[in-house]
Amino acid sequence: MTRTICTLVLALVVAAANAVAADAAVGAYKGAGCTGRDRVTAFESWLGRPAEVVLDGAAQDNWGTMVSSTKWSAQCWRNSGKLLVFSLPMLPKDGGRSTLDAGARGAYNDYIRQMAQALVDQGHGNAVVRIGWEFNASWFSWNSLKNPEAWKAYWRQIVTTMRAVPGAQFQFDWCFIVHSSAPSPEPAYPGDEYVDIIGADVYNGNWNPQLTAEQRWRMVLKGTYGLEWHRKFAAAHGKQMSYPEWGTGTRPDGKGGGDDAVFMRNMAQWISSNPVKYHVYWDYKSPDYDGRLSNGSQPQSEAEFLKAFGGRR
Repeated sequence: MTRTICTLVLALVVAAANAVAADAAVGAYKGAGCTGRDRVTAFESWLGRPAEVVLDGAAQDNWGTMVSSTKWSAQCWRNSGKLLVFSLPMLPKDGGRSTLDAGARGAYNDYIRQMAQALVDQGHGNAVVRIGWEFNASWFSWNSLKNPEAWKAYWRQIVTTMRAVPGAQFQFDWCFIVHSSAPSPEPAYPGDEYVDIIGADVYNGNWNPQLTAEQRWRMVLKGTYGLEWHRKFAAAHGKQMSYPEWGTGTRPDGKGGGDDAVFMRNMAQWISSNPVKYHVYWDYKSPDYDGRLSNGSQPQSEAEFLKAFGGRR
């Protein structure tokens, strides 16, 4: 009897998790601001259903352009009926003049307040704000690797400042990168009070050509800070998961995962069987990664994505 009850309870827990995951909002990144907005229509036609979520963010040139680009992007997505996931850089590209330490002391709160106000003014008071994404890697100036304490303190300044804007009901997404060489994101966790969603960016890479597609997927899944770690960490903190950027495709250095049905099938199944709030596919050609599916360049991955998430099944 005890074993039967335990089995039933486990089945109910799994079913509940799957029910939450089945409602994960699907979206795509198609470019910034009004350019992305106009391209999403074609993506929706290809997908056979509306995109429920869109990804955008502030430009990083300087504090002034961060504020002005936030206003522009927020206006572009006004009345779209879609959940806006807004990527908020912690620092601009100003040659190191802006620092995490200064942010931790509140030096940039006025800029943060202006960006929050712009989102609220354009009807995005419920936006998901992805602060300082991919912080556990070295490529962004705001990375947490050298000073996680300042990084956490600055995150708390940002959240507190944005929450204080009248009409704000933001959710804050703590988003790390799943990468074989990236260290633990955990030292930069700012605390449950300041985090609503625990996200991860996941791109299919091919750093070792001798590995099979199945072996590459296993590294994404079971790597030290891979998908299974993501699920365990989010559950331990009582948070839903997200995948604000994910995709397969090509890189200029030849180390992209390419048209990989194994990755796509398994990633789609992972999203559909876990408590994921939203996921955004990188259907875009950027200088460092071309993940486009909707243009027909990756037919195997395209078929798997449409099978999992498309409206014509």
